[in-house]
Amino acid sequence: MSNSEDELQAEILKEQRSVIQTHSKASTPRHKTDPLLSTDVEEHSGLRIKRRIVSASKCKTGLQNVEFVPIQNVENRTKQYFSIHVGVKPSKDWGTIGVVDKCVSLSDFCVTRITDMRGSFLNLYITGKAFSQNQNHIGMGSIIAIKRPFLLKPTETHHSIGLHVDQLQQMWVIGQSMDLAQCSSYIRKGVRCTEWTDIRSGDYCDKHLERVCNYSKNGRMELAGGDSGFDIRWATQKRQSDGSILYESMRERRVDPMAKLFSSTPRSGKDREAYYLKGKGLVAVDGTLIQKTAPPKREPTAAEKQELTEFLKGRRDPGAEMIRKIKGIKEDSPRTALSKEALDKMGIGIRSLTKEEEQAKKRSFAALSKASDKDDDDSQKKPRYVYL
Repeated sequence: MSNSEDELQAEILKEQRSVIQTHSKASTPRHKTDPLLSTDVEEHSGLRIKRRIVSASKCKTGLQNVEFVPIQNVENRTKQYFSIHVGVKPSKDWGTIGVVDKCVSLSDFCVTRITDMRGSFLNLYITGKAFSQNQNHIGMGSIIAIKRPFLLKPTETHHSIGLHVDQLQQMWVIGQSMDLAQCSSYIRKGVRCTEWTDIRSGDYCDKHLERVCNYSKNGRMELAGGDSGFDIRWATQKRQSDGSILYESMRERRVDPMAKLFSSTPRSGKDREAYYLKGKGLVAVDGTLIQKTAPPKREPTAAEKQELTEFLKGRRDPGAEMIRKIKGIKEDSPRTALSKEALDKMGIGIRSLTKEEEQAKKRSFAALSKASDKDDDDSQKKPRYVYL
């Protein structure tokens, strides 16, 4: 009996010690070097930062006089500036923050794409002092804050509006993103996927996750059959009037069929987003300058040249003379002792008269007609003398 009581007492003491240790661990505060407590999070966008360049207080001061607009709402806001609908346009005092996931840096400007790592993207062109002062910090994974950017209207209606910053006050690099990483999948042997993803949601991009899910669901009857759908993509939530929530895809852009119909060029795989940049011209999102090449000039044939020469033969009006000079046509004119100007004054030339010459000609004819009428009147008068 005593042995069983001793064993029971030992079990009770062991349980009490474990409870005391658990309470002591829970009450003990974490050390300042604990990575869970030392994570730097940007206040407006919620992005986690490593290697911060600009302090949180300076970021807050820089955005205090503007309205912060998340990247997912920028497109709907900027569309209103170019809308034909009559109404109050939104204020230009706004700013946003995003992570660079594509960057093409050139000698005097760079083209970037910033994202919120939730399926929303913006094309950003950085030039001038904004580029020269920040070019060493701009790269993949950089967290950029922009304020009062210039809007770039796309060349095609189905493309989104681009942003452009030129001054130091319009942008600054906050730091480096902690969560942007390259997709861990490989396209083929030795070639890694070029897409970037948020490591908080996984090591693979949406395309490879979707491919794996489609491959695995083919072996499951409950997913392969029926009318149910399954897809992986970011979506926005919109609450309907009846209280239900509508989910809309953020990856696929719904193109207006009328806008697609009246687009200047057909939409194809070679169709690139491009914007007109002041001082640069038409710049694509991959940094290349798009120059519109004029169609090659067709040289006239020998028969066409001969036909034009025959048409201009004998004509001495200003238009014919100008065409001869432009085309380099030389007309063989007969040799005369008088010049062309003299022949024109005599009325032998074929050159059309100017307005002044026409008026002078009319005055001359009027004077001659008046003089001839006067002579006729004088001849019809009765003589003042009598023949004897």
